[in-house]
Amino acid sequence: MNSRYQNKNIAVLGAGLSGTAAALLLRSNEANVSVLDSATENKLPESTIKNLRDHGVRVISGPDAETNRDSYDLVVLSPGIDPESPLAQNFSSRNVDVIGELELGWQFCELPVIAITGTNGKTTTTELVARTLNACGQRTVACGNIGKPLSAVVRDQSKFDVLTIEVSSFQLETIKSFRPQISVWLNFAPDHLDRYASVAEYRTAKLRLFDYQTEKEFAVVNASEQLPPIKPQRLTFSAYDDRADFRLSNGTICFETTPVLRLADAKLRGSHNIENLMATLAVGHIRGLSFEHMAGPLCAYEPAPHRCEFVRTVAGVDYINDSKATNLDAAEKA
Repeated sequence: MNSRYQNKNIAVLGAGLSGTAAALLLRSNEANVSVLDSATENKLPESTIKNLRDHGVRVISGPDAETNRDSYDLVVLSPGIDPESPLAQNFSSRNVDVIGELELGWQFCELPVIAITGTNGKTTTTELVARTLNACGQRTVACGNIGKPLSAVVRDQSKFDVLTIEVSSFQLETIKSFRPQISVWLNFAPDHLDRYASVAEYRTAKLRLFDYQTEKEFAVVNASEQLPPIKPQRLTFSAYDDRADFRLSNGTICFETTPVLRLADAKLRGSHNIENLMATLAVGHIRGLSFEHMAGPLCAYEPAPHRCEFVRTVAGVDYINDSKATNLDAAEKA
């Protein structure tokens, strides 16, 4: 047990997957936990409410959550809760220390972490990395912004060697020490302008991925991106830039001058997916895996449903289901 939060009064904002995971992690470490959600209780899943209360978590919902004035030592903000919302503002205006669920999970994490972000391709690359590492004998799980929240995974982390975490800008907004062994920056395009006042503000949130890394850690970055100075050691990739460490030559992904993966052998298509494969190869290389061992799982990987998913050919026309493309950059790449 980590005694850091023992007997502390902690408010968790949001009763979704992340908030529930944070609350249960804190309760397992003997904190006094209240979960607050703007939705009225009849709008929240009954099983979630029961689970929380069965573990001794107080649940406050509806208008009572937005006006709650109890004293807390810490507030944990779920990524889906806008910091400008009445619920979040009720606490930020009181100078209570605020962290996000990702930061909370990190504070309990005893394993090296691979953190993957980008406007597009995060989920595909996170799955590629997790499957490749597992196939090559390094036990991991895809978590964070997909699958289980980090706060849930760290409660049973002994069965893994490394954690592979998809991270969003929402999660990165509230980190205070999160330091991945390997950070991955896939790409950047305008998005989430319902949450951010500008594209620059969105980019600033994403760039926090590198804030706490040192010269001892690594960053895998798209060579086409103009990033500010960062401390970690860099490996670059690009389907367009011949100066990148991982580049494309005659239908083959090469590392420097060494051919490592023939695209004809892989099931993923499109330049964006080529770059996802490159980023995965770079992560594996840093983790000490051989390109030969990585080739098998990478070539076997098939895209998840709704991501450039071939449907059928009718009258000579190929129909593709790409309903996962939720921004212009994703649709353009498709």
